[in-house]
Amino acid sequence: MNSKSEENKKIAVKFFDLLSSGSEEYLDFYCDDSIIWTAGENAIGGKRSKKEIVEFAQGILAAFPNGIAFNITGITAEDERVAVEVSGEAIHASGQAYNNKYHFLLIIRDGKIMELKEYMDTQLAAKILLGE
Repeated sequence: MNSKSEENKKIAVKFFDLLSSGSEEYLDFYCDDSIIWTAGENAIGGKRSKKEIVEFAQGILAAFPNGIAFNITGITAEDERVAVEVSGEAIHASGQAYNNKYHFLLIIRDGKIMELKEYMDTQLAAKILLGE
């Protein structure tokens, strides 16, 4: 594996560590041109810019008083593309368990996440986060 792939894997691991810690420092991994896309035909899904994701993420994360633990279960990298399998564990403000499984595709250039695609159980997300 080339050194760029290894470096990008390390960036992805740091990103999810910060996301799990509740620190907003994870936002530093994006640049102003970054695009964040989430699966789902609901209020959670869609494409957002870094500016849009800041407010959106604060709202989602606020619904989990003790945060969300993102545990990497698999990671593969080839050049600028990093595929990350993640299991998330959290308790929603309603008291319901929110244990989702995710697959993220990150496009990393010059140490920044230029694009993040998030695939997950959208029905679970809608049920717990949107009450649908």
